[in-house]
Amino acid sequence: MKTVARTCSAALALAMLPAVAMASSEEEWKKMAADVEKQCTQAASDTFKKPQVAVDPTGSENYGLAIVYGRSKEAKAPAAIICVYDKKTMKVELGSELSKDLVRIRKPKVDGDQDASKKDAGNQDKSGGEDDAE
Repeated sequence: MKTVARTCSAALALAMLPAVAMASSEEEWKKMAADVEKQCTQAASDTFKKPQVAVDPTGSENYGLAIVYGRSKEAKAPAAIICVYDKKTMKVELGSELSKDLVRIRKPKVDGDQDASKKDAGNQDKSGGEDDAE
């Protein structure tokens, strides 16, 4: 009887393998990343005037990860925070505000904007480390 139960358990486990692989499809990752972006933006709206979010496309095994950045309402300067999204509970938590003294905060390059990299390289040295996140 125990052998039959073990065989059935093993067969069930093998049958479920394709379902686990399908759960990690590109479409599922995109949906999760969109939810991470939405929730991190909402959670950081009290911290930043116009929060912008850079989402790690897959996160870690248990968490979605993102960096939220923009102009801090309190410090009135560029800042960033780390946003952690629990994949099981689908809730986010924010870290503390990181100033430009701790992290470099820049606007991302727009696809096809070749001049942005030249402008950015020039701003790095001439501005004395002044960052341009808004």
